[in-house]
Amino acid sequence: MSFKLEHLSKEKLLQAVRIKKQCNARAQLIVESLLERNVSEDDFLRKLPEINQCHYNDVVDERHILHLCSYPLCGEMIEIIPKQQYQISTLTNKVYDITDRKKFCSPQCFKASEYIKSQMLTSPLWLRHQEIIPVFKVLK
Repeated sequence: MSFKLEHLSKEKLLQAVRIKKQCNARAQLIVESLLERNVSEDDFLRKLPEINQCHYNDVVDERHILHLCSYPLCGEMIEIIPKQQYQISTLTNKVYDITDRKKFCSPQCFKASEYIKSQMLTSPLWLRHQEIIPVFKVLK
């Protein structure tokens, strides 16, 4: 009897490892596909449930490295990337850290990307079957 229980748990463990590998491989393919210049909204919304916030952050960073606007639905190239880390607003007399903002071509794309990110789950992909997946909406 002990052998059966040990064998069963080993099988479940192997299955869990397989599922984890499959989920990560699928997420990697999605991240790579979101690095394209022209991503359709339908395609984007269909892929979002299969990645988490960490993967989305990878998309943002990789698009920035490619000099593309980091919002996947925008195909604009960013020719001139500001070198400074901070921006001073004379209107509000405040200093803003623009490290993340300069990855985008416009404030609208930055807000839209942050809106998507705020809707994303942070849980591991292979545990998603236990959660309610949100219906993603883009900022118009």
